[in-house]
Amino acid sequence: MKFGQSVCILNVGGTRYAFPMDVLKDFPLRRVSRLHSCASEREVLEVCDDYDRERNEFFFDRHAEAFGFLMLYVKHGKLRIVPRMCELSFYNEMIYWGLESSHLELCCQRRLDDRMSDTFTYFTEEERRVEDKDDQEEQEQRRRRGTGRLKDAKWLESMRRTFEEPTSSVAAQILASVSVIFVIVSMVLLCASTLPDWKTAESNTVEEH
Repeated sequence: MKFGQSVCILNVGGTRYAFPMDVLKDFPLRRVSRLHSCASEREVLEVCDDYDRERNEFFFDRHAEAFGFLMLYVKHGKLRIVPRMCELSFYNEMIYWGLESSHLELCCQRRLDDRMSDTFTYFTEEERRVEDKDDQEEQEQRRRRGTGRLKDAKWLESMRRTFEEPTSSVAAQILASVSVIFVIVSMVLLCASTLPDWKTAESNTVEEH
């Protein structure tokens, strides 16, 4: 791609840096150096967030202070983490611009390693707490299902004993007594229906109708 000017501007989070276009080719930050080999504006927009062709200005919506520290690395060869910035956030900026943790000064490497270790420990413990909570909820659900099945089993057993064991409870005795009464009434009616007077009464009733 032929850029309109021999000078380019990097606009990172509102802070502007001007460079000769030839400098981009071997720029220590890989994302910036990729701009030199872009063959079209579409490829440029794959590297940066916006591009102003008239001013030859490349826009990056990134952390301005972090990029300032990266520029100190470009100038002096020493890379340190921004003092008041989260180590992981700064490391994320490094990765975006094409640097690795090995580019950091030794003291900052240790600082980053400690933060990553603490973060790993935190998420591991948090994951363990979530798993323990899930296990407790699953056990509670099993207990409730078991309690429900136990109640059903007790109810079925109670009903069986009520019908099969007349002496097992008051309800069973009442049910047995009612059953006996129905049997006796049925037998009396059956016997009465065979008597002559019963038949005569039935005949008279039919004739009246």
